Amino acid sequence: MNAATRNRRILQSTGIVMGTILLSRLLGFLREWMVAHQMGSNAITDSYYAAFTLPDFLNNLVAAGALGLVFVPVFTKYLAEDREDEAWHVFSTIITFMTIALGILILLGEVFTPQLVRLIAPGFHPAEQLKVVFLTRIMLPAQLFFYLGSVMGAAQNAKTRFLIPALAAIVYNLGVISGGWLLSPRIGVTGFAVGLLAGTFCGFFLLQSVAIWRMGAKFKLNLDLGHPGFRLFIKLAIPLMLALSIEFTDNWMIRWFGSFLAPASITRLTFARTLMLMPLSTVTYAIGVASFPFLTQMHSEGKFNELNRTLSATLKGLVLCLVPISALTIVLSKPLIYFVFSHTRLKESDFLATSVALALFSLGMFARGAQNLISRGFNAMHDTATPAIAGTAFTFLTLPIYWYSARHWGFAGLTAASSFTIVIYAAFLFFLLVRRTQNRHAGEILLCFMKVLFSSVVVALACSRLTAWLEARLVWQTAFGALAVLITVTAFGLPSIMLLARLLGVMEIEAYWKKLVPRVPKRVLVAPE
Repeated sequence: MNAATRNRRILQSTGIVMGTILLSRLLGFLREWMVAHQMGSNAITDSYYAAFTLPDFLNNLVAAGALGLVFVPVFTKYLAEDREDEAWHVFSTIITFMTIALGILILLGEVFTPQLVRLIAPGFHPAEQLKVVFLTRIMLPAQLFFYLGSVMGAAQNAKTRFLIPALAAIVYNLGVISGGWLLSPRIGVTGFAVGLLAGTFCGFFLLQSVAIWRMGAKFKLNLDLGHPGFRLFIKLAIPLMLALSIEFTDNWMIRWFGSFLAPASITRLTFARTLMLMPLSTVTYAIGVASFPFLTQMHSEGKFNELNRTLSATLKGLVLCLVPISALTIVLSKPLIYFVFSHTRLKESDFLATSVALALFSLGMFARGAQNLISRGFNAMHDTATPAIAGTAFTFLTLPIYWYSARHWGFAGLTAASSFTIVIYAAFLFFLLVRRTQNRHAGEILLCFMKVLFSSVVVALACSRLTAWLEARLVWQTAFGALAVLITVTAFGLPSIMLLARLLGVMEIEAYWKKLVPRVPKRVLVAPE
């Protein structure tokens, strides 16, 4: 496969995944909107979001969120060697072993939930801790469905099939939304937890089981733990299992320190984080998932120069997407919050606090996307240890920053600490990757980033003045008025950033535009009458 064909396939795959992920993120926002609409922002909703901590920890412990990074290189290795039957044998071994292991962990979690909740939410009152215990016990079994679905989705991604795995999160979100809408009037916030369990079963387990069966999967229960493929899987997975993911620990520290703050702090931070993750996850996850099988294949074939070029191209694409979005989100944080939450139970204080958190989270938006993509670069080279060790080290080193920031500046300090940490971590990880791969295109990536960042800051300052001018003339605290501000400023800001960056010499803008937009013939021949 030549470079042009590979890049075209990555772009096509990215488009498919991006579309489904965008829909998933929109539903993810609607999921949080439903919480705000049905429950508002209070101590009860704080308990609901804190109940995710133990299931998330279990997810992190078995590396379910990063499973594709571990499983795809193993599965692809056998496919590349034309040993597909053996690939499915390894798949079956992993499914069998991890189902047993995860089942035991879930059972232990159910038994010791009260003791664990006192550790993960120490600032809550006893009544709130009891609510967290009850909700956690409902959510824990969902992790088994999530893990099995992740393995089956990773197998589909390894065979460059991206649509059905991406639909899992859509079905999951629909389950939570339906549970909250139909059940919360009767059983309160518990309805959302029940919907989560149902959505995980349908989206991650049932749907993926049907898809992988139709793909021709060959599954047979076995515990062939001595197989080289399974040993390679464990070798790649153990660093991720033992390590502390920077994203997980960031979320955990926000909830842990947030439990000592005023009621509704965790809820407000969750709403802001969800909005920030909408564009971030749509772009980053789509690019990462679509490019990862190709990066893994290039490494397996020894095409290291092509791997470096592909990594550089994807990082530049990430710069062009996320840096302008980040800048505009900071400027438009207040009208954005008013637009999306205007018809809910949130109060004026909730609007203002959530908009501040959104702006501060957005400072680290590009860094969050970059560290995810850089980690995939390491994982494609069968190196899961470096990102895992770096993430764990940063977790312990930054604990004092979170503590000091939360103590002195409350929820705003927590948010700023989160963005600061992720920026430093992404920069450090990029340095390690460049040194590891001897990537000669690193300077081009940094130059592209600086030019786009400069363009975004300059235009953002102009957009800030435009936003203030519009807010003085419109009733922008309504959904319609806020939407008018959002559309006007974005319509001016986004093209202006791209134009200024192009004038500064960012040639990738034109290149990506030509790939995304169908070419128009320069001349149209008209047949004579």
